[in-house]
Amino acid sequence: MTDLNLLKVSLTKHNAHKIARLLKTYPADQILTRLHEVQAEQAQAYKNLSVSSDGKVPDVWTKVQALGGNAIDALVLIGIIFSHHELINAVINASDRSGYSGKIQRGNQLNFKPYTNFVRVLDQLGFATKIDHAGVTFNFRAMFEISGLGRLVAELLGLKLAAAHWDKARPIADEAVNQKFHQVFGVSTKEFKRWLQKDIQPSAAATSLLPKDEEFFQVEGEGVSASVFTFKPGHTERAVEPLEKSASAKTKVNQLHNDIQNRLYKYLCGKFGASSVGTELDTGSGTTVDVVTSVKKKITFFEIKTSNSVRASIRQAIPQLLEYAYWPEETRAEELVIVSHLPITTTAERYIAHLRDNFKIPLSYHQFDLKKNELI
Repeated sequence: MTDLNLLKVSLTKHNAHKIARLLKTYPADQILTRLHEVQAEQAQAYKNLSVSSDGKVPDVWTKVQALGGNAIDALVLIGIIFSHHELINAVINASDRSGYSGKIQRGNQLNFKPYTNFVRVLDQLGFATKIDHAGVTFNFRAMFEISGLGRLVAELLGLKLAAAHWDKARPIADEAVNQKFHQVFGVSTKEFKRWLQKDIQPSAAATSLLPKDEEFFQVEGEGVSASVFTFKPGHTERAVEPLEKSASAKTKVNQLHNDIQNRLYKYLCGKFGASSVGTELDTGSGTTVDVVTSVKKKITFFEIKTSNSVRASIRQAIPQLLEYAYWPEETRAEELVIVSHLPITTTAERYIAHLRDNFKIPLSYHQFDLKKNELI
């Protein structure tokens, strides 16, 4: 009989995600001899990879390498979650659970070091969408967009179930559903089985938006009741791991967003002082702002966009900034700033000026120059 309580691994070691970096660099059968290169803890790596008793790395890790870096990140995260029953339960019981998304709250689903480490795992592997003082929001939608991953997930879950003394009376997909694994991913039992058995993605999985933007533009309902916006200084450093050349466009954009947020925070701290700058702040209406400054009681919201054109960045940022500042009938900020890595175009500059002058929207666009490391 399957006993998930048998799935245990250290949750206080901080570098479980670094296995992904090794898998992107070396053949899977060499990983165990390379753990020292990323200071990965051996016992933790063995559990997360489901290494056999004779010390062999399962073939599933060789297979996932053929699917690319995004697939490796996804399967490593799944390997980590399903190596400990507490992580499985934490994700299933996440707060604000809606489809692929949910929030792990400090002191609720996880405490102390396990919480801190899992936040880092989610962020490093590209599945964290918001990190604030209270918790981390995740979105697993991107997993279902990777062709070929479903069957490999089934193979890995089979190894995890075997470690939990699964008697194999049911097929892997059926036993996974019986253990409520589909609730980890936020999909129905039918969708989950189709993904594991036939690699058919849920109909709602495909999206061209990044997870945080996808949540904003596609989540239904009007969210929580509006409350007073409270400025809080501080920043949780966003992970920016080295990228392999084959990394997908979505992965690169995620990393770029994190990089700009880290740098913008430091730049603004240098200009206004650390007590005047905060990141990922709750607006009070169920949304969070990338960066906020409070200078002489003037609140400014900064929204970072990393689209491949200025117009696309402006198009995405304006509705978010307007809602952050004014939903449903509040005024939380005196200035709204779109931040991008791209220099503004003449046409875009005219457009922003038109909105400011004729509609009195306190909006501006600034490039964050990654070479000069400053906002211009």
